[in-house]
Amino acid sequence: MKGNGHIIRHTTIYSSSDSVPELTPEMELKLIQMWLHGKSVASRRAYLTDVHHFLDFSQKRLDNIDLADIQNWDTFLATKYAPSSRKRKLAAVKSLFSFAHQNKILADNPGISLATPKTKDAIAEKILTEDEWLRLLNAEPNRQHQLMLQLLYESRARVSEFCSLKWKDLREKADGSALVTLFGKGSKTRKVTITPHLWQALKATKTEETKGNDPLFFNLRHQAYSTVQVWRIVKKAGERVGIYGVSPHWIRHTGATHQLLNGSPIHLQQQELGHAGLDITSRYLHILPGEYGAKYSKIKLPNH
Repeated sequence: MKGNGHIIRHTTIYSSSDSVPELTPEMELKLIQMWLHGKSVASRRAYLTDVHHFLDFSQKRLDNIDLADIQNWDTFLATKYAPSSRKRKLAAVKSLFSFAHQNKILADNPGISLATPKTKDAIAEKILTEDEWLRLLNAEPNRQHQLMLQLLYESRARVSEFCSLKWKDLREKADGSALVTLFGKGSKTRKVTITPHLWQALKATKTEETKGNDPLFFNLRHQAYSTVQVWRIVKKAGERVGIYGVSPHWIRHTGATHQLLNGSPIHLQQQELGHAGLDITSRYLHILPGEYGAKYSKIKLPNH
């Protein structure tokens, strides 16, 4: 297995004996790479950053860590990071220790008794109303950026999935809509449908030189947009109409909620969002009534 420029050979980390040997730096590296195996590139990058942060803080090898070390780190995180970031970092480190203990690489699991902090479910705060979404979309002066916003909304793609889209990943259907193949977490793929209106607008941007492997959207350097560039485009689009903090994930939440309000079955939304379980998707159901109304109309891309 490859990971972060290193290769894991087909050797065991420890010998088959009753005792668990002391971890060397090389063995610790192999352990972390084994734990990361099968996770998406984005997840591997985030988890590796979290683990390195913890190890830098503790100044110990993994086999010398105890509960107090993790608790001290948690106390530090609570003073420096948002609750959601603190929760993610702790979950990553706890997952690593669980993996190592289950595979008999570490004798103990020091994180097992530390509860992951609960965080406020802020999905409702990250969903735009129909009026807000239309204002944001209509106010975007750049036609390509507007198409990007609408595709984020209709596909409900994660930003990393969105940035990797190529023309070959879109296929026209008999009814004039298009099927979009998204490559998600853990190398899993899923397919979502976009409206004929958006598909026709996207096709209008193609030229005779466009090839299947070309990025669906490209920047001034004729390269695929990075996740950071897409975040900036979305953030600026929100600020343009007085909505601050908008991110690609907001648009993902918004698109999913509007589809549920239009009568889309929750099981279909689970599949198209790429959620591992229905319990994740069902979080949207708790915020459907009230200020968002009982029904949303179909939102079409404005003509320029």
